[in-house]
Amino acid sequence: MKKLFAALSLMCIPALAQVGIVRSTSGIHAPSAKTLPQGFLYISGTFEMVSDGNPLSLDGGYTDSKGNFVTLEKNTPSNDETFYASFAVLDNLELGVSIPFHYEGDINNTDLDGFGLGDLHLSAKGSIPVNEWFYLGLSGELFAPTGSTEKGFRPRHRWYVKSDGEAYAFTSNYPAANVNVHFSFDLRQYLTFNGYAGLLSDFGEKAKYLLWGAGFNIFPEKTLTLIFEASGETPMRSTRMSYHFLNSPFRLTPGLRLHLPYEAYLTLSGDVGFHYFKELDSEDALSVNLKSGKNNLHYKTSGSPEVAIAISLSKVFNLSWGDDDNDGVIDRKDMCPNTFKGQKVNPRGCPVDEDQDGILNIVDLCPNTPTGLEVDYNGCPLDHDNDGVADYLDKCPNTTNGFAVDSTGCMLDTDGDGIDDNNDKCHETPHGEPVGNDGCPLDQDKDGIPNETDQCPDTPEGISIDKNGCPLDFDGDGVPDDIDNCPNSKLGELVGESGCPLDSDKDGVPDTKDECADTPEGVAVNILGCRIDQDGDGIFDEEDKCPGTPEGAPIDSLGCPLDSDGDGIADWADQCPGTAPNTFIDISGCPTNQRHNFNTFAKHIRFKGIDTVLVNSSYTALNDIVYYMRQYPMNLEIQCSASEAGANAERISNERAEFIYNYLVKKGIRKERLKFQGFGKKLPPTLTQKNGSTDVVRFIPSPENQKQ
Repeated sequence: MKKLFAALSLMCIPALAQVGIVRSTSGIHAPSAKTLPQGFLYISGTFEMVSDGNPLSLDGGYTDSKGNFVTLEKNTPSNDETFYASFAVLDNLELGVSIPFHYEGDINNTDLDGFGLGDLHLSAKGSIPVNEWFYLGLSGELFAPTGSTEKGFRPRHRWYVKSDGEAYAFTSNYPAANVNVHFSFDLRQYLTFNGYAGLLSDFGEKAKYLLWGAGFNIFPEKTLTLIFEASGETPMRSTRMSYHFLNSPFRLTPGLRLHLPYEAYLTLSGDVGFHYFKELDSEDALSVNLKSGKNNLHYKTSGSPEVAIAISLSKVFNLSWGDDDNDGVIDRKDMCPNTFKGQKVNPRGCPVDEDQDGILNIVDLCPNTPTGLEVDYNGCPLDHDNDGVADYLDKCPNTTNGFAVDSTGCMLDTDGDGIDDNNDKCHETPHGEPVGNDGCPLDQDKDGIPNETDQCPDTPEGISIDKNGCPLDFDGDGVPDDIDNCPNSKLGELVGESGCPLDSDKDGVPDTKDECADTPEGVAVNILGCRIDQDGDGIFDEEDKCPGTPEGAPIDSLGCPLDSDGDGIADWADQCPGTAPNTFIDISGCPTNQRHNFNTFAKHIRFKGIDTVLVNSSYTALNDIVYYMRQYPMNLEIQCSASEAGANAERISNERAEFIYNYLVKKGIRKERLKFQGFGKKLPPTLTQKNGSTDVVRFIPSPENQKQ
């Protein structure tokens, strides 16, 4: 447990600040790493009292220069009063000064009684805001030995006690200086952690001391803030460093801070002196050799009282000269600190009312209103008829709401025909043209028919009309006869602007007769408006490269007859469609050597009965086919029938075709070069076998690059 407590104490060492009491609006012995805003002054006064019921020395007295032990009374009063002031010359730089006074009364048999000045303390602190919740700080402090050397018995700091020679309670023999590192954590305004660590050096004896402290402020922004801190001073000696640190007393400081109006604070706190590992005794105490008149006094003290109580009153004054809104009035006098850039303000920094209409410029939508006019809540002159023209300029103050008006507030008449725009249905009537109550000319289309009886008041000029003022239209197609190029259109027929029947695809066949209404422009069509395919091969004439193809002949995408075996004879005329490449043929497409035709081999392929097992002699023909397919880039479709299989013909024919397919694949022919299909009892018709065939096997070759 002791080791854990020591470790927790050591964790406080990196977070240090000034030595003193209540030196900022945050913390007591451990102030914030933050600084005051530029131009702010902080002043505090503190009273601290020590009266723990024990004498001012551990042994209950002191030894004089003659070796006599003199007992001290208990409850000897001991208190300190400290005045501290700091001023921020920049937003992140703060300078401070501290003047302490001490009192110890009625120390019997000594000349050390009474009230005396302590050491003057000067400080400077800079703040580094890392982010919104973490701040670093660096400070330097200088202690001038200005205190009384003939007063007091309890040393105020550990560096007041020398290793030898004289020591004083209210002052140091020599100047001292230290450098501190600070950090602060602000956790959502519910908790603040302040800490400091510093190294103090005595310029006389060159002694060094580690100053440290850390603490929590709970609810730092609330009316009542709870504070709990730990702090201490440890000599840094070259020998037995750890011993000196572990045997140096430290203090725990609980406190309450009350936030008063006008940035004033009342702080109540208490110091409780502790030793790290055990109760402090004379062996661990500080040995003091104190000068009292002509005598030297020897005694031991803890260096930190067991109990101390302090009360502090502090206040922040705003003496800044910053002007955040750049309105020429410094922030602390600016009653309107968020004035817009360039806005005119009064001496208190608030926007002025230049037109003196009672509405400040900042909200005045009409800032140049003539003096004396009555205005609305926006600062604009009154406009009772809401026509956009202020009453003092409105020559027609009772204009109907929503009517268009001119610059004088009177109803607008753009074309000057005496009818205001709100009632004028003809806004662009020629000047001087007689108009009716609707603002339109009395004979708007000038066709000789008054508007009152003109059923077509917008008839174009020069068009023949009937007695109702509407254009003559003999064929009733909606196009006046005077511009109708096809005056005899059939009733109900769709016509264009010229009155002629519509021809949407411009193929010369009217839409009403056009059975192919989307024919591409420029292609030949028949009387029904459809594209022409004279040879009936499915390829329109304008795209057909072979327009005379016999009906039913297989063709390619250009309309030309297919030649599956590539022998120069189109399939529709080829009597021997399975001819191998580079074979001499006659005019019917048959090879002079019948062995060069795949279907010659097909005739030698037989199956046993109605089975799918081949007769042995059939393998010779299949091997010949394998030979030719290896020699030439041909694809092959295998067709089989099974006329003798009765009701099972469909299945047997498929199994036979698949058997031949698998055999060829097994012999190394790629699957993508082969297709197979069974056709039941009879092979399908071809152009040269119009009634089909009862052959058991038929092969349909094609070039390898031809799509199947």
